[in-house]
Amino acid sequence: MASFFRCVVVQAADAAAHADAIRRMRREEFEGIIVREVYSPTECARLCARLETGQHALVRTEFPAPFRAFFLGMNLNLTHPDLITYFQAVPGFHDGLAELFSGSIELQTRVTTLLSALDNYRRYRAAPGPRAGLDHMFTTLRAHLPGGFIPQHFDNEQAARQSYRFITPHVCADLYSFVLAFSRANEGGALEIFNLRHGGRVYRMVDGDQDASHLNLDGVESVSFRLEPGEMIIFNSGRYLHRVTPVGGTTTRWTACSFMAESRTGETLCWG
Repeated sequence: MASFFRCVVVQAADAAAHADAIRRMRREEFEGIIVREVYSPTECARLCARLETGQHALVRTEFPAPFRAFFLGMNLNLTHPDLITYFQAVPGFHDGLAELFSGSIELQTRVTTLLSALDNYRRYRAAPGPRAGLDHMFTTLRAHLPGGFIPQHFDNEQAARQSYRFITPHVCADLYSFVLAFSRANEGGALEIFNLRHGGRVYRMVDGDQDASHLNLDGVESVSFRLEPGEMIIFNSGRYLHRVTPVGGTTTRWTACSFMAESRTGETLCWG
């Protein structure tokens, strides 16, 4: 493990015994939390078979073409800022997740319960939307095809987007995130985190000269995670530069990912 990135490993079944883990991570006593056996290998294999054969009713949206990847659900960073189509799709996305995870604990319930147990039972919920009863999508599922990747970036820059206008008034801290693996690429497809912190400069992911993907990383220490199916990592993706390395082989890298931030009312809000 890289010296700058300390990580705590927790079994999902023992989450309640680590109730201060997220508080400690936020205080920078360590940088990441690995949660094992969020879902069993059998559950992950069944889920991936359903995903690969299209046995779901989830809306598909695309990463930029060079990234060779797509979402099931709608990523707020890549959604039209009027958000009309986004919120129209929310009820169907919620129902589609329930159908996809039939036979297992539904994804939002499983993950929010675990996150809450790791955070002194603080409430975790989907970020509120434009009116009562209409929240944001809690997460997105992500398929990285062979050759698929995500360039280096800081998540804190996302909050400046117009599509975040229903979220930013509620939150009061850095963005952080989880990545939950359902499959593992034959090669590559690692989450790589660099010892390079966001220092207040306005980096943006695809905005020309201020694109953080242009940063020179020669000699910068990093750590890589190739999660096993059913494992989840939680880390401060807002402050630490990170990327997904190119997927090798023939296996699709399937994950669920959510961004999170503490709210002004004592909850933690999540969105895809």
